[in-house]
Amino acid sequence: MQNQQVFNRYSLAGLGATLIGNGIGRFAYIALMPALIQAGWFDESQASYLGAATLIGYIFGAPAIGLLTKRFSIGVLIKAAMLVSSFTYLGCAIENAPIAWYYMLRTLAGIAGAMLIILAPPIVVRMHTPAIRARISGIIFSGIGLGALLSGTLVPLLIYHSIVSAWLGMGVVALITTFLTWNAWSTQSEQQAAGVVNASFANLSNVQRITVILILIAYSLDAIGYLPHTMFWVDYVVRELEMPFFTGGLLWASFGFGAMIGPLLAGVMGDKFGVRRSLVVSFMCKSAGVALPVISQHPTALFVSALLVGIFTPGTVSLVSIYTLESVGYELHTKAWGMMTMAFALSQGIVGYLMAYLAPTLSSYNVLFSTSAGVLMISACLIAISPTPIREPFPEGDALQTKD
Repeated sequence: MQNQQVFNRYSLAGLGATLIGNGIGRFAYIALMPALIQAGWFDESQASYLGAATLIGYIFGAPAIGLLTKRFSIGVLIKAAMLVSSFTYLGCAIENAPIAWYYMLRTLAGIAGAMLIILAPPIVVRMHTPAIRARISGIIFSGIGLGALLSGTLVPLLIYHSIVSAWLGMGVVALITTFLTWNAWSTQSEQQAAGVVNASFANLSNVQRITVILILIAYSLDAIGYLPHTMFWVDYVVRELEMPFFTGGLLWASFGFGAMIGPLLAGVMGDKFGVRRSLVVSFMCKSAGVALPVISQHPTALFVSALLVGIFTPGTVSLVSIYTLESVGYELHTKAWGMMTMAFALSQGIVGYLMAYLAPTLSSYNVLFSTSAGVLMISACLIAISPTPIREPFPEGDALQTKD
């Protein structure tokens, strides 16, 4: 009997992987950034570049998978990436260390995060039937939102004690998550790892290639679209708008709440209305959310902005992963998704560093919000014109038979 339950040990293990790999790995630092500057740990330029260092790590994470999967099973790599990510936070708790120490740890966090985001979702989705795979993907990527929610609530509380305690707190959360999901990854077989290495794009049709290229470009632009909120949102609220740090934390928590429910909402939309149509709507809504602070700085507008961008940041990631699956099939999903993540990482790394360079010289973050909103509308148009992939039949034996 094929697995029809959406909440089971495997989907929750996938949630844990994205929680550590992107939720905590990216968003906790964003919440910490203003406090790190105000406490004198880093100056504004150093703090911005440290945020971009994680993005650069994502660039190295994708090609590292191609080498490592030749020697290790996917389950082993996922476990190792979880441990590395956890210990990078504990290492950052060392105060007054050389700046190179923090750059190294934040880059390692990016590498480990990329591995978790690329490897875990396709493996878990493959265990379930097509009828629920968008919802399964939604559960997996809701870990990103859960991490953002934790960073917007737990981090401000820990900062009131000390910045060291905030670093340690995130590291402990990551370690606990690793421990709770450890056994789920022990079931992954060497055959799954071999499929990642041996799959080839040679047999794709022209229609499939066009669709993949358009998804690739749209997803690369999506990386630019979400950067102002995920790099500078708390700093924008606290320092540009001169609101209390507590308010910045609450608005970031609203982003986190949206990000937690966003993939679940996207999953339901994808299964009910179709993945492509849902992805177009998601990009448009996300664009509106990014543009909203340019129109109004009222707290309600800021809350809606954070909520919309929060909902559709991991929501679009979830839908892009499933749309890629529909376009190339199961055997190529991991490799194609790795290529998508690589393009996303390159885009966010290059533009992230550019934004980090420009941010201290800008009189307002509104320039970045406007640019990103326009880029997201282009993503929506590219998905809208992409050829509809043929939904392939569910391969016999691909769904894992479990009692969950």
